[in-house]
Amino acid sequence: MLERYLIPIAPYLLLTAGLAVCAYIFYSLKEEIRRLKSRLKERDTQLDTVSQNVLVQIDEMRAELREAEERTGQLVPPAPSRSGLNLNTKTQVIRMFRHGADEGDIASKLCLPRNEVRLLLKVHRMAVDRPPMSAASDVQALTATAT
Repeated sequence: MLERYLIPIAPYLLLTAGLAVCAYIFYSLKEEIRRLKSRLKERDTQLDTVSQNVLVQIDEMRAELREAEERTGQLVPPAPSRSGLNLNTKTQVIRMFRHGADEGDIASKLCLPRNEVRLLLKVHRMAVDRPPMSAASDVQALTATAT
């Protein structure tokens, strides 16, 4: 009797059992996916709140940096302009001019404005071309210009 009823329905029973196992696996995987999605959404919301906090902190730091820059800009005096006409540079300008360098070369090599070099060379030419005066003639020239 076992052979008569069990053997013909055995494939159907195995098929049913296999389908039941597949359905169980399918629904358990579906549930696992749902739980993972909900955890992912929670993490996304946490990351969003953290990123918003970081952005707020960055904006605050930028504002503090601007304020600090404004304070330092007000407290620090401007850098004094570099005077290029000390005794060494005067000597170097005149020496380079005597060796045949033009004003542009002198200005670029010594990092001086071209107008300063031009002025220094004019003063030097005037001093060289002027005949030496005696002390008495200097006094007479000064009194003549004063009156």
